[in-house]
Amino acid sequence: MIEPVVDIKGLSFTYSGSAVPALVNIDLQIYPGQFLTVTGPSGCGKSTLALCLAGFIPHAYPGKMEGSVYIQGKNTRDYPAGGLSGIVGLVQQDPEAQLCTLTVCDEVAFGPENLCVPAAEIQERVYSSLQAVGALDLIDRQVHTLSGGEKQRVAIASVLAMNPALLILDEPTANLDPFCTREVLETLNDLKEKHDVAIMVIEHRLERLLPITDRMFLMEEGKMAEVDSTTKHINVLSCSGAMINRTWSRENIVIDADEKFEEPPFLMVHNLRGGYEGKDVFSDVSFNVYPGETIAVMGNNGSGKTTLLMALLGIIKPTEGNIYLQGEDITGQKVTRRARNMGLTFQNPNHQIFENTVFKEAKMAARFLSERDYSETETEVLRLLQEFELQQYQDKNPFTLSLGEKKRLNLVSVLAYWPRILILDEPIVGQDSRRLALLLQALQKHREEGGITLMVCHEPNVVAVCCQRLLFLSAGKLVIDKPIKKAFKLIKQMKMDEYLPSGYLTDMDGKL
Repeated sequence: MIEPVVDIKGLSFTYSGSAVPALVNIDLQIYPGQFLTVTGPSGCGKSTLALCLAGFIPHAYPGKMEGSVYIQGKNTRDYPAGGLSGIVGLVQQDPEAQLCTLTVCDEVAFGPENLCVPAAEIQERVYSSLQAVGALDLIDRQVHTLSGGEKQRVAIASVLAMNPALLILDEPTANLDPFCTREVLETLNDLKEKHDVAIMVIEHRLERLLPITDRMFLMEEGKMAEVDSTTKHINVLSCSGAMINRTWSRENIVIDADEKFEEPPFLMVHNLRGGYEGKDVFSDVSFNVYPGETIAVMGNNGSGKTTLLMALLGIIKPTEGNIYLQGEDITGQKVTRRARNMGLTFQNPNHQIFENTVFKEAKMAARFLSERDYSETETEVLRLLQEFELQQYQDKNPFTLSLGEKKRLNLVSVLAYWPRILILDEPIVGQDSRRLALLLQALQKHREEGGITLMVCHEPNVVAVCCQRLLFLSAGKLVIDKPIKKAFKLIKQMKMDEYLPSGYLTDMDGKL
């Protein structure tokens, strides 16, 4: 009889200081070679379950745990935090939080070294793990120079290098471009089929996971139920599928024609070049932005998307070119002055959280940048917190929120002072279908009021229904700047089908 890799019985957990349990009476067995997908709304307990399986709960997180968790027959209560690292591999929501060395090679070697694996085998594992996630070319890079997606791949490789019997990945594709997403999922499928690794993936983006999923679970309010994983359920469970079919009509896709603008451009970027430590990340980038546009910025991880956004706000100083705002050259202008017209949310939400409560964080930027008086600002902040379903956390520390909640909080803090231009780096990460709809409705309202949004996004389905134009970067060059339909047709001609929404794969005549 095959023994389960995971045997959970009656698991409940309540964090210290919380009146509501994060997990409620969970029973679960996972067997070798099984691929489980766990989905559910933000804050429903998915990440807490992962921490229990990895043995970090109850040792590293204070709270009350009931029931038992056995991994390969070992009770997680009997091992310290990290004591099961040779058996369980966990890739967390925030990959940056688990990177602890200076170079990619050292990062991937770190786990096997601590398991006392022989040096020759460590070298072999480093190469094979990086190759498995399409990141072998990063082996000599400094970790701090990597893009968010590149850090995600390195974090996955560092866990793969320990050859775990159970692999847990918390939103592993959140920061990955479509090409990398395909490579990573193919790697996970190979591990399942060829090496009998038990795999649990926590995700909102389900479309690509369904074909390789053996069992699917839906979590709500700490409870867990197995559901049918057949394709017919994708629109109920997938954030992008549900968003398209229940919230946004395909009629919203912009007409296939170059738009004509009566107003002059609000923002002009001319021959911009920039990067880090003397190395160019993007060059010769030129485009105009007009009032009322929502523009997607797409491209492979490391193509320069985030660095370009940083240059627009002035966090990165361009080495060549100019940026004009309403005709004024702002290339040398300080960030604090630009911020009145440009509101940026970072790829990693932790990088812009400064206060000790959600409410204080939400109103911090508006205190310095809003033209409203104090009482109006507070009223607007409370309205936004309610709109984005964060009002119940207003007295909590922002760092206790889930990844998706932190991303929404970042957006609230920017919307509170209404900058004309929103610069959003992967804002939909961590959002379930309902929260995704809230976010896109807010962007639509901003657009109707004459606002502009530049948004890095790896979800073609989302781009198709909420953006008017697409900027596509490749190796630091702007290769496409077109209205959405024309841009997708060019992407199809470039044979980059991973960047196309599902409808375009079967119908390229615009009859969506």
